[in-house]
Amino acid sequence: MRLFAAGLLLLGVAALSAGCGTKQTGIAKGGDVGQGKTLFVAKCGSCHRLADAGSTGTIGPDLDGAFAGARAQHFKVSTIKQVVYDQIYHPAPAGLMPAKIVTGANAASVAAYVASVAGTGAASNGAPPTITSAPAAGGGGGLAATGAKLYESLGCSACHSISGAKGVGPTFKGVYNSKVQLSTGQTVTANDAYLLESIRDPDKQIVRGFPKGVMSATIPPGSVSIANAKALIAFITSKK
Repeated sequence: MRLFAAGLLLLGVAALSAGCGTKQTGIAKGGDVGQGKTLFVAKCGSCHRLADAGSTGTIGPDLDGAFAGARAQHFKVSTIKQVVYDQIYHPAPAGLMPAKIVTGANAASVAAYVASVAGTGAASNGAPPTITSAPAAGGGGGLAATGAKLYESLGCSACHSISGAKGVGPTFKGVYNSKVQLSTGQTVTANDAYLLESIRDPDKQIVRGFPKGVMSATIPPGSVSIANAKALIAFITSKK
């Protein structure tokens, strides 16, 4: 069950109300936390590490690490729950997690459980990234270091990996200046201008295979300042 690759920008929330195209799951309602823990251990623990569950899987991301930044930023439990719920129904494209590994009330229970504890345990990964080299473009090492902090504080690490692993959003590794296919069929270059627009207006150009409304549900268009967006771009640029 591949829920998240610790890491598009920020803690993504599956569309809570507005259009998520054919990927919309709906609102996660109810859920029994105790039952969710039992289901998580049985269905998810072999792939995911989660301290509260006592699971040590390494095939999928460490969920404590994935949600540490979001928890520190005091994201609502309901927000995290919705992310988990949506990802159960629509896991990352080409990932290892089968879609709908649990459904209905069981899916709501797993989502409620994960949301109640993820990010509270000691994480084996998902810590703030370390800048080991200056980026080739898009800003100097100092700006990239600022971007690394924003990557955690804004919750980007919950949806966007820096390892190449697929998550709720596209990985940041190697994305700078790469060719990106959009949901419209158009292919664009992920240069500074594209990344700036994607950060500032996340629903304008959606990468193929990822749902619309995820990032914007948590970080509305224009809420990331241009200065912070440029720092994030410098950080993304360094992830080759």
